[in-house]
Amino acid sequence: MMRKLLITAALGVFSAGIAAGQSAAQCDRHCLEGFVNQYLNAMVAHDASKAPFAPKARFTENAREIALTGAREGLWATSTSLGEYRFFVADPQAGQVAFVGQVNEGNKPALLSMRLKIEKNSITEAESIVVRGMNEANLWTLKTPPAEFTKALAPGERISREELVKISSVYFDGIEKLTGRIVPWHDECYRLENGMWTAGTKLPPELAAHEPKAPAQKTGAKVSPAFARGRCTEAFDSGVFALIESIQPRRTPVVDVERGVTWGVYMFNHLGVKTVKMPDGSIKPAAYFVDQPNSMPMSELFKIKGGKIRDIMAIGVVNKYKSGSGWD
Repeated sequence: MMRKLLITAALGVFSAGIAAGQSAAQCDRHCLEGFVNQYLNAMVAHDASKAPFAPKARFTENAREIALTGAREGLWATSTSLGEYRFFVADPQAGQVAFVGQVNEGNKPALLSMRLKIEKNSITEAESIVVRGMNEANLWTLKTPPAEFTKALAPGERISREELVKISSVYFDGIEKLTGRIVPWHDECYRLENGMWTAGTKLPPELAAHEPKAPAQKTGAKVSPAFARGRCTEAFDSGVFALIESIQPRRTPVVDVERGVTWGVYMFNHLGVKTVKMPDGSIKPAAYFVDQPNSMPMSELFKIKGGKIRDIMAIGVVNKYKSGSGWD
């Protein structure tokens, strides 16, 4: 009898240990995505009580902290429906998950990039970048998500979490140093910025399938190297980014090792200069943000295959200079 009681007790402790370990350590990909869906449904309902927020959960939209209860601004007050465009970046190791998708405010679409932190089965942090007033000419790139963001890498193409974060940061080093030579580019590299195709000689087929027939360019029309759709390295090497004072601070909180995807927020700081010094020493007019000092909290996603950057998606807004991201 005593032996039976001891065995029963041991099994009980063992089972409790498994349950505790599962709940404390691993909310897997499916679990993390479920939290995002609960969040989005509660947001559209304008009712934070419908999502599992921790008592002291923090929420920022476009780098400004907003109270979740009784919100009178931001998507928690204005969203009316969710669009079909959506994909996730899951990081079970860190208990964090990112989401990119379309949210509607009435009949106006907005592009949302957001991050949730999950602790003890509750949402403790919610960070969002929302781009409103989308240029209709760029909406065709948002018909379907880039397929590579949701594809698992072959084991031979995977690299460590630390390397993924390092490569993501080297991209911004290249912008600051005006050289693409230090960035490991994939042959199929391209970049989208707020839906606008800004780099890469061609898009993946699932995106290119939606490209409208473009009108012929006006004779003599010039396009800034920052938006010329050349190879990913060309804008870096051209010197056009010399108007960027710095890209600091940098955060890469969500890393999906299985898929080789990172999600972060990086602060682009602009002094609003009129001219810039190019790599060859010449002085040229700044390409944009002239007399407009600002900082941009830029949510950027990278797909890194075999240690090389292939897909780049940037989603950002213009804020006051050095206003911070709310999480630094």
